[in-house]
Amino acid sequence: MNALSLAVAACLAMATYAEMQNVTVKGVAVCDKKVLHNVLVELYEKDTMNPDDLLAHIHTNANGEFQLYGEHDEAGYIRPYLRVRHNCHAKPNCARIAEYQIPQSALGDVYDMTFLTLDIKVAGETEVC
Repeated sequence: MNALSLAVAACLAMATYAEMQNVTVKGVAVCDKKVLHNVLVELYEKDTMNPDDLLAHIHTNANGEFQLYGEHDEAGYIRPYLRVRHNCHAKPNCARIAEYQIPQSALGDVYDMTFLTLDIKVAGETEVC
């Protein structure tokens, strides 16, 4: 059996064991104890070998609220995270981008982040201008 045949067989085997998994994430975006509307909130699934998969995206409403549902067919467990783009404490004409991991225990359920406090800087956060 050549290398291409082995690769195809491995992909087919992984697809056989893949399972649809989902998560719902909700919360309220706040900055300095005030709700933030029109904040971009994206739900991603982390991939090791491929680019991460965008599962859902939304902008917060007038009350700073967001709720996203995403699902993905994956062998093993999905590794969901939120990417949030906002201007809380950002330089003028810039945006801060922060990522928040969603715990594995939230898979198949609703993960309520309650208040997503954007004035607190998180590890690995970036700023784009």
